[in-house]
Amino acid sequence: MGDITTSFFVSPSKSGKLIWGAGPVVVLPSTSDPALGSGKWSLGPTIVALKQAGEVSVGALWNQTWSFAGDDDRADVNQMFLQPFVSYQATRTLTLTVQSEMTANWDAPNDDDTWTIPINVLVAKLATFGPFPASYQAGLGVFPVHPDIGPTWKLRAAIVLLFPRARR
Repeated sequence: MGDITTSFFVSPSKSGKLIWGAGPVVVLPSTSDPALGSGKWSLGPTIVALKQAGEVSVGALWNQTWSFAGDDDRADVNQMFLQPFVSYQATRTLTLTVQSEMTANWDAPNDDDTWTIPINVLVAKLATFGPFPASYQAGLGVFPVHPDIGPTWKLRAAIVLLFPRARR
């Protein structure tokens, strides 16, 4: 398991079709394996924006974190995360998404190691997991831009349990 990133958003009521929010992001060092985490506590701002038009959703999540405490033997954190996405709800229970989860390490030792940019294609199917509604997700990603020691492709699978509120 890698570091835990938690975001908190304050959002005004919807104005038109644009939904947005802003707040802090906190990164907690939660791994003992140096390859999986920074070893640093980090904090910064985060913003999310989403526009829905029929079956299409377009948006982005952005944050910037800087380390403020942690293992003195590890490098300081000065990292940006940007996640643009476009989703199409093909049917009532099937969604297709193209997105990225870009990171920029502003303190990278050379320019070739600054950016990691994957392009991900995901499919999500709404069904049940026992008594709970759930989203079954699978996807494939390629990294057209990555550090020399970074990945070139990835697979993703997830089951997300959903706990909807009762309608009022």
